Amino acid sequence: MRLPRLIEDIFRKRRPTTSHSTSDTLSSETGRLPELRGSPIRFGPVKVLSADPPIFLSGISYDEYVGVARAFGRRYGDVKAGFIIFPTWTIEPPERARRLSQSFLSHTQRYPQHRLRYICNTLEEKRVLESVGQPALFLNHKFTVSEQIFRPLPDVAIEFDAIYNARFVPEKRHELAADIEKVAYLAYSEPQEARQKDFRALWPKTKALCPGHVLLNDLADGLPVKQSQEDVNIALARAATGLILSEVEGASYAAMEYLLAGLPVVSTPSIGGRDVFFDPEYVIICEPDPRSVRDAVAALKERDIPRQYIREKTLQKIEPERLRFLALIDELSEELGGDRGNFGAWPFGEISGVPWAGFNSHLAEFDKTQVARLEKEFDLPEGALSEIQLTTGEIRVILDAIRSKPNCRLLVFGCGNDSPLWEKANSGGITVFLEDDPQWAEKARGVLTSAEVHDVHYGTRQEKWRSLLKHPRKLKMKLPRSVRQRRWDVIFVDGPAGYRGDLPGRMKSIYHASRLAACGAKVFVHDCERAAEDALAERYLGQHRKFVEVSGRALLRGYAL
Repeated sequence: MRLPRLIEDIFRKRRPTTSHSTSDTLSSETGRLPELRGSPIRFGPVKVLSADPPIFLSGISYDEYVGVARAFGRRYGDVKAGFIIFPTWTIEPPERARRLSQSFLSHTQRYPQHRLRYICNTLEEKRVLESVGQPALFLNHKFTVSEQIFRPLPDVAIEFDAIYNARFVPEKRHELAADIEKVAYLAYSEPQEARQKDFRALWPKTKALCPGHVLLNDLADGLPVKQSQEDVNIALARAATGLILSEVEGASYAAMEYLLAGLPVVSTPSIGGRDVFFDPEYVIICEPDPRSVRDAVAALKERDIPRQYIREKTLQKIEPERLRFLALIDELSEELGGDRGNFGAWPFGEISGVPWAGFNSHLAEFDKTQVARLEKEFDLPEGALSEIQLTTGEIRVILDAIRSKPNCRLLVFGCGNDSPLWEKANSGGITVFLEDDPQWAEKARGVLTSAEVHDVHYGTRQEKWRSLLKHPRKLKMKLPRSVRQRRWDVIFVDGPAGYRGDLPGRMKSIYHASRLAACGAKVFVHDCERAAEDALAERYLGQHRKFVEVSGRALLRGYAL
């Protein structure tokens, strides 16, 4: 059946018909949440693909063109890590491509061991990035939608002509569904005030225009409560077709969710990549007006295409792209010193897509997995490292230094919950701890098997650090003979306490670390964000010798002597 104004032949015509509105919509991307402009973006979509080596799939959230890589760098420093980065919103405008390329160059200059790979949702995005010298791969990230969650539910009765899963914001153009008799909506509202105002204005307007249309979300304080992915899939089963009506998008999870649930789709011409896995057999791209949208819905209902058929054809389209994605991970892993084929199970089953959260939240979860791996690697009881202050990024650089020295001589200023880790990591070497707190010294002796723990006394007050800075004679202290007579391959200064003026501070431990280090030694100083540690380390270890800086809960610096 061919209806007036039903334009199937524009299926391959990706660009919207009105250049003026396209320009307005594109420019709104950076302005749609003005409160986020001018400050670092601290949230976005992130998925951990590999723990060792660290590899992340990360989206470009607003103007954060390197995804989570910048936040990772601040936390872990310049360590080997990989980032596969995709657009969450079209990057076809040349200005966005230029800014992306600038961000890439700036980041890789600061963190040369980071490896960034850009995947694009459209061929045009790939072309535009390559025109500014930025290599990219055309690999639309909608393949991350889970077919385990989104699937046909044959026992659910169809109640609606169409369903539209989209935020209530102007660019989603809900008004184009006005001529359809029965429409269900799924929505959510972002926490920003501008987004909440959008919903409170647009949903009542839509309901007044179309009394028969239904919002399936519950409301809390006048805002939609976001549904679980499983509940979304149940809602999709209640509709005959899926709608996606915006002019400019990213790849669009909703479009893939419709298809995997077996819904035919009505779309309008768009850019951004949502049409990459479409098929004219069960997708109609129509003119952006209410009558054309209504007629397209009617045409697809009349076709009555089996839902399982739509799903299977969609899976056939995305499966080769998933294989290309796995190959990309393998290549990146190998470049970072890891193994090929070590990726494991497909990670987008239980959770569909790439979840949004604060970067610190994503990295905290990454830390937990890394800590669990360390406990297993060193045969420590589960939870043994849960109370340590160091992040796994900080731990790893120290471990690398220990492992690079066969029969390593390891000296640690300060005992803590991490003491058993250092002893186990240096099995076969000599490990010695120096501790001024008798309780911590006794606790460490109770859990260590071969490492020595010596009581020491500093006799200093942190608040006096400036008067000691240039007087090395005043920084000398009595040390055990077995410590004095050795030169140490790795020294970790994590004590004594110095977070308050009346505490000893690390003036003497930093000074003695510089005197006890062997040729070629690595010295690590924790809490270098504090003025005393910063100044003493620069004075006695030398800024020119700094080779690593990792920001976790505190700042760790490493010096190569």
